[in-house]
Amino acid sequence: MSHSVEINKLVVFIENHQEFNIIKSNYCFYNTHLGAVLTDIILQAGLNYKTVVLPRVLDVYNDFNDAHNLNGLINTINEIGIERFLNWTNEIKLNRFKLVLEYLEENSIQTTGELVDHLCEYNNIKSFLSIHGIGNKTIDYFFKLMHIETVAVDRHIINFLNRANVSFTNYHSAKKIVEYTADILDISRRDIDYSIWNYMSEKPNQRVLELDF
Repeated sequence: MSHSVEINKLVVFIENHQEFNIIKSNYCFYNTHLGAVLTDIILQAGLNYKTVVLPRVLDVYNDFNDAHNLNGLINTINEIGIERFLNWTNEIKLNRFKLVLEYLEENSIQTTGELVDHLCEYNNIKSFLSIHGIGNKTIDYFFKLMHIETVAVDRHIINFLNRANVSFTNYHSAKKIVEYTADILDISRRDIDYSIWNYMSEKPNQRVLELDF
């Protein structure tokens, strides 16, 4: 498949779609607080962000200052329990959170900045992806929180590409098309991601292709 053809389709679609506006992505003010960031990246998949995820992220940020690094986060969880820390009882996400903590501890990663540095190595990305429930979208979403220029392909981006009649084969194909489109239009990759999310979150649901997220 020629990415250049599909990129051109998306460029034309955006340029001619009057209802679609580029909106500047939010500044993540809590991205140095490890507990808040992990709460965000672990809970966000499949849940309503504004009503379910964000309130819990802000509670962690505001109520557990000591959890800004790994040692403080582990001590806090040992003291009050992970269910209370996250205000969450679903075992799947709780176990995923624990697995990420174990990974950080095994790799001596104390802060979000150290995790960024760690994931800049390809072999480390492969290792992080071996954690059950962690996918490419999780890593790209984390990078976005850290203000790194990237696109995290989710159902909104998939539906947007479908609306534009843009073909793609997998996660990385969709990501490349959207990122290169942003580059051609001289738009921040984070901004085009946020703009698509904002636009599509107000649209009726469409069938979503199954991708490895």
